[in-house]
Amino acid sequence: MGPGTEPGPISHPMRQSTTLGLVTTVSIAMWAVLATIGAAQSPPAAPGPASGAPNGPAPPVEFTPEFLGDPKNVQRGRTVWQARCQFCHGKTAYPGKAPRLQPYRYTPAFVYDRVANGFQGMPPWRHEFSVDDLKSVVAYVLSREFPN
Repeated sequence: MGPGTEPGPISHPMRQSTTLGLVTTVSIAMWAVLATIGAAQSPPAAPGPASGAPNGPAPPVEFTPEFLGDPKNVQRGRTVWQARCQFCHGKTAYPGKAPRLQPYRYTPAFVYDRVANGFQGMPPWRHEFSVDDLKSVVAYVLSREFPN
């Protein structure tokens, strides 16, 4: 540096060290906050035996063509789907969050079992929704209105 030249805000070695330490601290703090927010927005974990929730799978239910074809049930199922299922199984979720659904290959009993009891990384929803809500999700997934 020549005479009459003042050092810039970061040109001094002590200021560089302080600035780098501050950036690192802020980065770590932001990562921790984002991790906490992500955990809060994740679907709830399945209740375990210690939570006092009933153990064992949900009992099978009966599906009639009338129930599956009723527009009110399909709409109710769409509402539940959009609130809880779409995040992992919706068109914008692929690739990677959950398997792409292939409703043409499924029976109502199969879909209900997966929704109520969960499977691999998917939580069981029988503790959060009524049997009618879960059956309505089946009606929606197996309907012509289902977009996947």
